Amino acid sequence: MKSVITYNPDSVLSALDDWDKMVGNLFDRDYPGSAGTVGYPAVDIREEKERYVLEAELPGLAEKDVSIKVNDRILTVESVKQEEKKSGQDGVWLIRERGVRAFRRSFSMPRDVDLDSIKANFKDGLLTVHLPKRPEAREKNIEITRA
Repeated sequence: MKSVITYNPDSVLSALDDWDKMVGNLFDRDYPGSAGTVGYPAVDIREEKERYVLEAELPGLAEKDVSIKVNDRILTVESVKQEEKKSGQDGVWLIRERGVRAFRRSFSMPRDVDLDSIKANFKDGLLTVHLPKRPEAREKNIEITRA
């Protein structure tokens, strides 16, 4: 039987990295290089004048694979995707890294978000969630008059 091994040119150094990851996982700490997202999609959140925008990279997923929910000012983005099993395939798997992929990320929203106006779109593996601020919470310019 043939065996396939993933090539890693830095095998000595990667062994130390793997040890750090394992110890970090035992103590439920994020690996320093992970930015807290090992196994989760990368997410950026920015504040604009009239809204907040959350962008999540979800390569390989389709709109139907992703669910967004809001409950008690917590925004949750989640997905469960199972790779299709093709019947009638010949051969034996040497490496099988694709299977069930699942994640769930939750974010506490600021109090000024208008929960009824949240909108999301999905294009080319990028999920964008628009979280508008309530009109009364938006920045206003106050005109100064001469007394």
